[in-house]
Amino acid sequence: MSNNLDFYFDFSSSYTYIGLRRIQELAARHHLALRWMPISLGAIFRERGHAPPAADTSKGRYIYRDVERCAAEAGLAWRWPRPFPFNSIPAARGFLWVESLDAGLAVSYARRVFDAAFAEGRDMSSPGELAAAAAEVGVEPGAFGAGIQQPGIKARLAAQTEEAMGRGVFGAPTLFAGEEMFWGADRLYQLDSLLQGKR
Repeated sequence: MSNNLDFYFDFSSSYTYIGLRRIQELAARHHLALRWMPISLGAIFRERGHAPPAADTSKGRYIYRDVERCAAEAGLAWRWPRPFPFNSIPAARGFLWVESLDAGLAVSYARRVFDAAFAEGRDMSSPGELAAAAAEVGVEPGAFGAGIQQPGIKARLAAQTEEAMGRGVFGAPTLFAGEEMFWGADRLYQLDSLLQGKR
């Protein structure tokens, strides 16, 4: 099995926020390099012909309540971002640009964006809010604003999203241990069992 754990995520994914700390802890416990792979779930949903349930449907109301319960169970601060879901493409491009400078700083940026969105309820589709979040972890905001517009960064996000679709990704968080896929923050125990050689 690979020494990497591939982690596909979307910044607008509430369940990714809920599972993020445990994902990092799991990778560290098993001495695996966590490969952070931001994607555009919106593009995947369009390609697959489906979308998350609306908040005013029975399933939508259930999921919203489930997310709140899961956050409380994990001991996480929770506040729904407005709007939700939000356009996560600028945030994903921001991660890739920061990663091109410093991979560790990109992880700090990702954690800050998730907290700003889901613990503080900020609009992380806003380039200004993203630049502010980047500045909070030490990224120069002016350079950040220019960086997320670079054609190479845009192309990389598109390519990464295509790669995810090719591997069968349909939601977030999705993790791969080798070619074994695990979807959802509630399936991390299964991934943990696999990595321990229990299945």
